[in-house]
Amino acid sequence: MAQYHGWQDKAAFRLEMKNKREAIAEELRRKRSEAACNRLIEWAEASGMKSVMAYASFRSELSLDPFIEWCWENGIELILPRCIPEARTMTLYRLESWSQLTAGAYGIREPDPARIAALPADYLPDAVVVPGLAFDRQGGRMGYGAGYYDRFAEHAIRLAESRRQKLLWIGAGFEAQLVERVPLEAHDLRLDGVVTEQAFYSSQQADGR
Repeated sequence: MAQYHGWQDKAAFRLEMKNKREAIAEELRRKRSEAACNRLIEWAEASGMKSVMAYASFRSELSLDPFIEWCWENGIELILPRCIPEARTMTLYRLESWSQLTAGAYGIREPDPARIAALPADYLPDAVVVPGLAFDRQGGRMGYGAGYYDRFAEHAIRLAESRRQKLLWIGAGFEAQLVERVPLEAHDLRLDGVVTEQAFYSSQQADGR
């Protein structure tokens, strides 16, 4: 399991984890993504959630496409974000088909604002599934460095607390992306669980909360 040796080599660690993910052969990534989505579906069914914010995979990320299609087939409200590079924030959209996507910031598939309207700023789903470069079983996540999800989380968590609403945060990655510990700063998002092709790891079980 990869080790992280301190904040001074944060960029090098990100590159190491990116290369490790990209080293997984494309067909193997597809099979592992399907397996992870099956575990995510099992969790979604058990949790009884009615809405979920997911992501459209980019490059070597674990693909949530099978999970997204399952949500559509089973009446689960499927939300995708659109990045706003100028402010490094995200706007949410309710997605009902692949045809509502277009190439957005950084070439990522994102909701097309010419086809669908953005959701209100105070909208919250039941759960958010997030990508990343590295995860640990205690809820740690290392993102890509731009802070989009951290900023969104600050807003969403405050809103959920004001409503006394439980908002679950789930990381999605390959088993190869798991590390012993991702050190977290105060502003970093802490996950409730991580799903891989091998298991669904609950951070609540891992740290005894």
